[in-house]
Amino acid sequence: MDKLTYLAQLEHLPWDDLRLFILVAREGSLRKAAARGGVSSATLFRRMADLEKALGGRLLNRVPEGMSLTLLGQRVLGVVEAMFVPVHDLGRLLAEQRADRTFVSITVTQGLGVNWLIPNAASFQQLHPTIGIDFRVSNEVADILRFDSDLGIQMTPPTAQDIMAVKIGRMHFELFASADYLARHGTPQTVEALRNHRFVEQRDGHVDRGHLTNLAGELRSVQIAAKVSGSCGAISAIENGLGIGVLPNYSVAFGNRVVPVGLPLRNHRDIWLTYRGDLRQNQGVAAAIGWIKSMFDPRRWPCFRDDYIAIEDIPLMR
Repeated sequence: MDKLTYLAQLEHLPWDDLRLFILVAREGSLRKAAARGGVSSATLFRRMADLEKALGGRLLNRVPEGMSLTLLGQRVLGVVEAMFVPVHDLGRLLAEQRADRTFVSITVTQGLGVNWLIPNAASFQQLHPTIGIDFRVSNEVADILRFDSDLGIQMTPPTAQDIMAVKIGRMHFELFASADYLARHGTPQTVEALRNHRFVEQRDGHVDRGHLTNLAGELRSVQIAAKVSGSCGAISAIENGLGIGVLPNYSVAFGNRVVPVGLPLRNHRDIWLTYRGDLRQNQGVAAAIGWIKSMFDPRRWPCFRDDYIAIEDIPLMR
């Protein structure tokens, strides 16, 4: 095939339909994919039918859980995702040329984003005034390979082999409450005494079970005063006296209005920085990686080191 014929075929590819097809494959649901793609479910259904007609075969099957890929759909998805890698990189380059500024997208958990990285982002800007950061604060783990974000900061190690993963720190968890809650209900002196208290349970995409359950074991449903998604909601619920909850032991150093319960119940989760290997050559991404690593350097910020540090020994981090 000569180059002109090849370019003519590229020109007639239904690029936007292929983009929507990727969303359907990721979400496994027409409704969710339509919401992300900015179209109605009816329009998306019609566009997928048009795409199947153009490609000469069925790409999607309806199943009780939503939509699944046929064998042809799986093959098309692999090809399309590979095609969108250079398209994504070209889009970044054009945006940088128009704006005279590089933007690096970082998906980060609520607690680390709102309490730590965003308040300290001015230090990055001073070092790199032409590089902007697109913070994407989310409870869900970013799909780095599918361009959800350039960089991901998460509590679970990635499973995909094509993702670069660097352990940058460790979070240590224990039980906290508000001073008002403990004044009203008393401070539990033993683990057994916890059965007489109410709790706030946090659930998010970075843990397969609630933080509280991971630390204290199964609790009676009557003891759960509130279930929340994300650490910001959990902190607010605990600060306002809804019950005892699990938070990182640096929460006091961040200025949150909570106090440690003091029981010897602790666990930890490692903090991972993830990214596509080819992005290391990008100047903006490389600069952001260096800054993120410095923000979790245990020599500077001892609360992120592997071994546990007592709350009273953690310096103020605001």
